Amino acid sequence: MQLDFEEEEAVVSGDIEKGLGGPCDGAAEHWELQVDKIFINLIESYRIHHVLEPKQVKKVLQDPFFVTDDVKVYSESGYAVMVGEADVVKEKIAVLDKSVAVRKEQQVVEKQFKLIEEDFNREMSTFHPEVKINWSVNMVFLEGPEEQVQSGSTKLNELIMKIQEKKVNLPADLIAFMATSNAITKYQTQFQQSLRSPVYFEVGSELLLSSLSSDALNEAETTLLRDLNVSSVNLQGAAAKPPDLDQLKEILIKAKNEANCGEHRVDVSFVPGYSGTPSVKVQLVGYTEQVNKLKELLHDYQANQVSVQDVLSLQCPELVDCFDKILGIIGMKPTDVKLSATHFPNPCVLLSGPRFRVQETKQALMVTLASMTFDTLVLDGPGALQYFQGEGKESKELVESSCQVIIREKQGVSSPSVTTIQRSLSNISSITPRPRSRTNMVELNAYSDINLEIKICSLEDEQVNVLVVPTHDKNLSSTNIGKSLLKKGGDTVKSKFDTLVALSGPAPGDVLQVDASASLGCSKIFCIECLSWDRAGGMSVQALAKGLKTCLDLCADKGFSSVAIPIIGPGLLLKYPLSEAVQVLTESIRQFALSGHCKNVNSIHIIIKPGYPDSEKNYHEVYKHLSLIMNQGGRALFKSLTSDLDDINITVRGGAKLQLVFGDVTNETTDAVVNTTDFKNFHNEGVCKDILTVAGADVEAKLKKAKVNRGDIFVTQPGKFPCKKLLHVCGGKEASLVEELVCSIIEYCEKLGFASVAIPAICAGAGGLNPGVVAGAILRGIITATSSGPGCTLTAIRLVLIKINVFLAFKEEATQMFPIFRRRESQVQLSRVRPRAPSPLRPDQSILDISTASQQSVFMFLGHSRKDVDDAMEKLKNQYKLQCSNHIFPKEQLQSLTEDDIEEVQQLVESEGLYMTKEPSGNLTMNGMKDGVNKAIVLFNSLLHENLRREVREKDEDDLHSRVMWCILGQNGNWERLPKTANYNLEKKDFAEGIVDAQGVTWQVDLLHLEAVTPGKTTHLKRLQNLQDFTFPLYWDNMASDESMKVVPLQPNSEEYRRVKEGFKRTANKTVMKIDRLQNIHLRRAYEVQKKQISQKNKHEGGANEKFLYHGTTEDNCNSIMTTGFNRRFSGQNATSYGEGTYFAVNAKYSSHPTYSKPAADGSQLMFVVRVLTGVYTLGEKDMRVPPARDEQHPHLRYDSVVDRMERPNMFVVFHDNQAYPDYLITFK
Repeated sequence: MQLDFEEEEAVVSGDIEKGLGGPCDGAAEHWELQVDKIFINLIESYRIHHVLEPKQVKKVLQDPFFVTDDVKVYSESGYAVMVGEADVVKEKIAVLDKSVAVRKEQQVVEKQFKLIEEDFNREMSTFHPEVKINWSVNMVFLEGPEEQVQSGSTKLNELIMKIQEKKVNLPADLIAFMATSNAITKYQTQFQQSLRSPVYFEVGSELLLSSLSSDALNEAETTLLRDLNVSSVNLQGAAAKPPDLDQLKEILIKAKNEANCGEHRVDVSFVPGYSGTPSVKVQLVGYTEQVNKLKELLHDYQANQVSVQDVLSLQCPELVDCFDKILGIIGMKPTDVKLSATHFPNPCVLLSGPRFRVQETKQALMVTLASMTFDTLVLDGPGALQYFQGEGKESKELVESSCQVIIREKQGVSSPSVTTIQRSLSNISSITPRPRSRTNMVELNAYSDINLEIKICSLEDEQVNVLVVPTHDKNLSSTNIGKSLLKKGGDTVKSKFDTLVALSGPAPGDVLQVDASASLGCSKIFCIECLSWDRAGGMSVQALAKGLKTCLDLCADKGFSSVAIPIIGPGLLLKYPLSEAVQVLTESIRQFALSGHCKNVNSIHIIIKPGYPDSEKNYHEVYKHLSLIMNQGGRALFKSLTSDLDDINITVRGGAKLQLVFGDVTNETTDAVVNTTDFKNFHNEGVCKDILTVAGADVEAKLKKAKVNRGDIFVTQPGKFPCKKLLHVCGGKEASLVEELVCSIIEYCEKLGFASVAIPAICAGAGGLNPGVVAGAILRGIITATSSGPGCTLTAIRLVLIKINVFLAFKEEATQMFPIFRRRESQVQLSRVRPRAPSPLRPDQSILDISTASQQSVFMFLGHSRKDVDDAMEKLKNQYKLQCSNHIFPKEQLQSLTEDDIEEVQQLVESEGLYMTKEPSGNLTMNGMKDGVNKAIVLFNSLLHENLRREVREKDEDDLHSRVMWCILGQNGNWERLPKTANYNLEKKDFAEGIVDAQGVTWQVDLLHLEAVTPGKTTHLKRLQNLQDFTFPLYWDNMASDESMKVVPLQPNSEEYRRVKEGFKRTANKTVMKIDRLQNIHLRRAYEVQKKQISQKNKHEGGANEKFLYHGTTEDNCNSIMTTGFNRRFSGQNATSYGEGTYFAVNAKYSSHPTYSKPAADGSQLMFVVRVLTGVYTLGEKDMRVPPARDEQHPHLRYDSVVDRMERPNMFVVFHDNQAYPDYLITFK
């Protein structure tokens, strides 16, 4: 073997025959294999190890331990090589590794290392104690023997892989609180110390927990969810507005500061509600203990401290006016609760102040009023009420003070004699209706006759005279209201609207009057051009107010009695705040009612469309504003206020009153209140959440623990809810189960002796049942329960329905199940009394027409004791008897009374409280108070004197009216005769206060110029003096007594001239030079006689059938016709084609032909406008001398005239000279 170090190889050579070590086995081919085997054994017995680490290189080269007979060390450039027997080299390497440490860096996130640090240190100290561990930012350093360092690094990675993470869903506000407080540090420390495995926090947009143990993660999560909390409380009504809100803020901030003393434990924030809504959300964030304390503080404030209003019903309206005196009698001391008695919407006392004080005061009032004695005295006689309200008022007050009672007057109790009706105030119900009676009554002296109605419907479905619709940018379909209207009204409405827009180009606030189509239930559509909301009092509000005023004024001017108006503004387009839109609408209606211009309008409908999310809010806002404007200065402004959501009262079997109420069940104060719940979800929006919010946490806790079987009622104490018991039920979304539950509820209330119960629409909200199905089930349950046995205590069952669609569904079902039900109130219908002229009694009319029924004057007494009330009643009766009187009026005096006299007597009887009876003799006996009877005597004497004077005056007026006619020129250019009184006053020059024409218009007179003047207009007067046997036509001028013929030239600017000329020019294209009116008394007298005769003959066939026709003439014939009239003997001068009579043309064109109107030397022509009595006519024939007979059986009954053709005649011919009168003469060219 030769070694070649340059080539790094060993060359083996030998005798193949002998082999390497001696004689071979004779197999030469195996020689190479034998050599290879020897070298493999040699290589496997030795090991070469390269030492690279500088410290180890130095150690190997300098330490003799590493150089032995079995191991050699060689130095190369930068490293060392150790060569030797394999086992020995291995031992040397082990020693070398131990003698020199290595250092390894490994990236580890800080949170991960903190979680595994304890376990890692324990593992390394046990198995690799020689390895040193150091920590820097996100880096771990391991230093020690290489093998141990490598093993430690592997263990570190294994522990990191075991780390688990868990996300905890916490509200953002709670995470922010943890970040700003020391909660993270606190719980990090707590979990490091108390948990078996550490838990690390990481807070960002969410909370991330990390740990080696899933149990530790779950325990940490449970702890956080238990210890930390976010809660919101909604404030509404008074609590959401100053001053209550300011006071609440002060209380909460103080409590928060105390809780945060030493440690930040809770935060409080106030979040305002949507614009225009009085609501504030209070958000509490922090540790559960402190959050709950502040939440309890909030609920306590809402329940007891916030200002609320409540209502105590009074038994009768009269108690309202004397309520202050009642407080004095019962000794009610002033408190922080304000008491205000009112008639609106029903007799009641409004209590306002802190909730708990209001409840205490209300209960005290109810108990005190119930203990007092209340009695009624009915005096069956005339005038008692008027006397004690007038001069007897002082006597009544003396009785009050001496007996220590209150006395109030009331009309309307019938009784045949003086009697008393005893009552007790103990029947004042504990059910307090809210001050929201939907039908409001007003007194008879209201400013207007307008009935306000809130309608829950679509505007286009209304049946009224006028619909009011908003438009924007001159586009009718720009709003949802307009789109709905067009959908029903069709293209006809759109076409008419577009035409008006093109003609007028409406500006903001202008109103277009559009004719409605046949598919709509109105006559007109008034379209208001609107602007989008800019600001309160801005241009948009001004434009809307102007438009609404115009619409209402147009209704009054055009005689429209009803109008429907939606709430314009609070939509996506115009964007009005709801309160602003309603304010503009109601203020416009109020101003309209005050204007005195509303006499024709008696119904205004405010339209609220159902089915929208804010429909209920709209309704409450509208009703609130309308209620505020119902009265003005102590007088009712409107006749009534009604609504489709008025409470409905139904008396069911057993006498209980079933009430359907649109409202919130949390406002109820009945003995029992029903809560509908599934006993699982207590914080979903709905009745359950609302009731538990008021009742408090204790009630909610009991419900969470409750185990309720199907159909059971779970009863709890009310907590802070103002009732005696809360009845919790689950309808299970089954109508049959709801029906069974209602029966059980009523039976339970009867069992406990409750007088009232409030029930919501079980399962109609979150329960998901159809409202109509729920309504049927609940009403059937009530019918079944009240029919099963006699009711003992339950007198009021109130179905309280918070949603409009639910209330309407219940109302519909109620009308089916109870065909007759009544509302809480009914409207008062006011009748207009029109003045009429005095007229005598009809022959069958008697004085009984003015006799009154026996009157009862009712007085209510309220006092501490029975004795006090009895003494007062006796004293008042005696005082009344001393003031009574009577008088008899003879029947002869009664016969001359007119209807107006009777009305005047009736008014006195009513105002003085008198009582009249007619005796068998015909005389009239008047009973009443002395002063009233004396007034009646004076009135009768005055009426008799006035009647005598009036009879004389009427006789004089009639006589003058037949002789003298005063006329006034009417607006249409015709003269009109003045009534008898004006005629008489003008003749007697007694017109200082003016005269009244036949239309009722008053005129001031200038007799010198014969003119009459009324504001904005002047007209003419004239006087005609009739002859004994002739009455002048009204359009004639007066004539002297010796005149029988007069020609009156017409003024070209007069209406009479224009009318005659217009008739002429309609067919004749000639120039009119002048027109004369012909006044011939003899001819006109004969004509009128003939007219009367023909009219009588043809009374069933059209009468005289007077026509204005034309007759051409010449200068030669003109004067003759004017003087003596038409003469049929001259017929034939022009034509006799249709008979030998006088011919008259229908058209002036025909008569203007020179053949008939022969021109004079100057070219002028003449034509008469003639009044012709055509009567009944037939077709004329040549040579006729008289009209033919109408039938053979009556040969003497002839036609009155003949014509050239029967269909649209052009020519009429008469055969009697007096059948035509020349009325006007036209000169023309």
